[in-house]
Amino acid sequence: MIRSSWQRRLVTVVIAAATAVSLASCSHEASKQAANDKKCGAATSKPKDSGSTPDDGTIPTPNPDAKNWGQSDGCTYTGPGDFTLDLSKCPSTWDNNAGITADAIKLFTSMPHSGALAAYGAISDGIKTYLDYVNDHGGVQGRKVSIDVKDDQYQPDQTRKNVEEAAQSNEYASSFAVLGSPNNLNLMDYTNKNCVGQFMVAASDNQFGDPQKYPWTTGFGLDYYNESGIWATWIKEKFPQGAKIATISIGNALGQSYINGFKRAVKQNDGLSIVDEQTNDVSAPNVDNEVTSAAASNADVVVIAEAGTFCTQAIGAIEKSSWKPTVVVAQPCAQIQTTFAPLGKQGLTGNGTNVVRYYYAPTDPDNTNKDFAKLYTDTVTAAGLDAKNAQFANGWFWAWYIVQALQDASVMKGGLTRANINIASHSYKSTYPLMVKGVEGSVSGVQDAYPFEAGGMYTYSGATPAATGHFEQSGPLIDNGGKLGNWQKAQKS
Repeated sequence: MIRSSWQRRLVTVVIAAATAVSLASCSHEASKQAANDKKCGAATSKPKDSGSTPDDGTIPTPNPDAKNWGQSDGCTYTGPGDFTLDLSKCPSTWDNNAGITADAIKLFTSMPHSGALAAYGAISDGIKTYLDYVNDHGGVQGRKVSIDVKDDQYQPDQTRKNVEEAAQSNEYASSFAVLGSPNNLNLMDYTNKNCVGQFMVAASDNQFGDPQKYPWTTGFGLDYYNESGIWATWIKEKFPQGAKIATISIGNALGQSYINGFKRAVKQNDGLSIVDEQTNDVSAPNVDNEVTSAAASNADVVVIAEAGTFCTQAIGAIEKSSWKPTVVVAQPCAQIQTTFAPLGKQGLTGNGTNVVRYYYAPTDPDNTNKDFAKLYTDTVTAAGLDAKNAQFANGWFWAWYIVQALQDASVMKGGLTRANINIASHSYKSTYPLMVKGVEGSVSGVQDAYPFEAGGMYTYSGATPAATGHFEQSGPLIDNGGKLGNWQKAQKS
């Protein structure tokens, strides 16, 4: 059929338009796919050197089961314990490979390096020295690990600002060990809405074990409900006929969480009763008034849920008084050099104070792993730091499990990505070399969100005003493993 010239031109225009639409559609689909790959896709880089972890127990190796977990279908990643991660809910510009290259893994944290609680910032220095050791011995599957530290003066609003700036820079794979109960509670909505890893937080509130509602947050350490549950079990064994208990706690989220957990535990132990509660302001110069008020109750037991210098003040004030209760203190008060050593300057000792322990400080006289303790001392000292500082030692504890999570994520389906770091942070099983015998760090998704649920009560003894003492075990290991499950289950029980 012969067409006129205008008909031929019309056909050409129609074909061109159709082609343009088709190309635009293809371009849109390609762009959409590229964005989806960036948000949900597998690792985009492999380490230049696969690396090899020393087989001497100084660095954790990947868990054998880790290879079974990870990317399962597009934006869906799965782990054990019924844990599922849906990356389609992350922001459109979110990058699954941010902070991860063939050479490096970049992490960040926020801690006080100035202000009243600046001493706790030493935890991050401890983390760095252990990561340096790991990097000197092959890194994590060939990648060097670094952690940038931002000072927040323990101010929740500054912590939030630090984390937001780090997240928006798109330079980091995740955060680990951000310090403080109120600081982390102030972050959870932001980090989970924006798919920012808030892992192994340096606070043991049970709210951080809520993977159903907050899948981008994980807790760490012996949580407050389990620790206070161990207190109640031990007190009941020591006072089978019952006991009156007074509590002295710091007036912030840390103190409140401890007391809430302890009240829950007391209700489950017949014969125990809390007869007096004292709370001090975080800015108070001391806790003398609180100790005096608690002493008036003539309680059989006093539970001290404090932190920092308040620990030393409370123990010292009770020792100087005529009140002679059984003294139980929380984990933040458990370090010999930080809490008990300063008592000697007052002519006091702290003898008879009871604490739950689940891992040793390298300098503890009863630490059973002398080789790892020596490695810690040598490494930290070579970095110009004081190996006796308990916070540097705490940093090694955190860093061990950070490396464990990164090792596991590296061998998961889809490779090392931010999503797999999340899965690994909800699914590790690992025993830090300085753990008390019978204690293991273990989490399993939604089913078991609390990593440490066992510990033993130890009594501080043997100290003089001129020399520190040591801890002696004062009861069997108490293991509550798997009983709490997660925050939502714990609330119901």
